[in-house]
Amino acid sequence: MNDLERIKKHHGGPHLDGSKPQGPYWKRMHHSAFFWVAALFLFLAMGIFVMTDGFLLRPKVVVQAPAAAPLH
Repeated sequence: MNDLERIKKHHGGPHLDGSKPQGPYWKRMHHSAFFWVAALFLFLAMGIFVMTDGFLLRPKVVVQAPAAAPLH
């Protein structure tokens, strides 16, 4: 491969093997099984976080208003 061919391939010129460029990874990553498994675990974790009130490990403290003094 001479320098001109190497520069053309490196800078997105016509590919020597005739294949199309794949494009940026962020546009094609949703085709990966790893992406969907990671997304599933992410949404599962968010759901558990919301359902358990933020992974609260101690009982919720409920503040009650003081009882009003009886009127005479």
